[in-house]
Amino acid sequence: MKNKILNTLFILILSAGFAYAASLSVESDKQEFVDSDNKIYLEGNVKVKSGDINVVSPRAVVQVDPKNNKVNSVEFTDKAYSYQINAGKKHEIKAEILEVSLLDKVFTAEGNTISSVTENNRPLVIVTADKQQYNKTTNVMKAFGNVNILYKNIDTLSNQAFVDLTKDNDVKKIQLIGNAKLKQDKSKIHAAKLTYDNTSEEAVAVGDVYTDIITEDNKRIEVWSDYQSYDKRAKIVSASGSTKIKYEDYVATGPKVNVFADKTTGKLNEAVFVGRSKIETKGRTIEADRITITMNPKDFKAEGNVRSVIPNIGR
Repeated sequence: MKNKILNTLFILILSAGFAYAASLSVESDKQEFVDSDNKIYLEGNVKVKSGDINVVSPRAVVQVDPKNNKVNSVEFTDKAYSYQINAGKKHEIKAEILEVSLLDKVFTAEGNTISSVTENNRPLVIVTADKQQYNKTTNVMKAFGNVNILYKNIDTLSNQAFVDLTKDNDVKKIQLIGNAKLKQDKSKIHAAKLTYDNTSEEAVAVGDVYTDIITEDNKRIEVWSDYQSYDKRAKIVSASGSTKIKYEDYVATGPKVNVFADKTTGKLNEAVFVGRSKIETKGRTIEADRITITMNPKDFKAEGNVRSVIPNIGR
């Protein structure tokens, strides 16, 4: 029969005057207190509940501060599992090792980590990584090493990631750092750093940015630049810094470009370069202060100090 470890562990916490002591419940098959290590070893069907925090694991180690007898942290091992339910949404963390600070409400997971937010058994966001940390006070999830995030129709990869959640476990912002890749439907973007704001539905990419856009009619628009932003609501892609666009046989370069959607169809249909720009097509090169490319009907217009270079004919 399981022993509820309220005799040793609960007394320690009560003596320390912890505010959350009354809500703490610990269960396991066996327990051992090692005074020399200032640790309590729990083994067999370990269950810890503190407020809305629930952790389940085959075994755990409770670290006690010898100076004040306060519990510093609890480390759960062997495929630990933690969950909280708030506003109908369930936030789960699974890992080989899970360390929980009950005072700070910080979860640190290592080894095949998976964290997710679900609603009615439907996943809203899933994060896998080598290591993760979740701060319940700030509602920020941090992930490190081989990070993969699945959110709505977005699939991302990066070296690091930060996910800001609301108190109701809704996603506010996703930040990808280091070799960041984001795929949405048929389109994808690569950059050194990517930020997606779910509230404004805006994405910002910085550093060696490459965007491969597949339009609704399966046309491809490729964009290279130092900086890019995408406003989903306005359907505007802005790029600056060593900007280059490739569309079918058009290759255009310039300091800055904005790609706009057609007001009638809502499809990306017009790219406008500002500043001294250049477009190459069918062996011709045209330079101008402003170049406008139209996808449908396919056309381009050059304005301001236009200079054209046409290959010699008949050679």
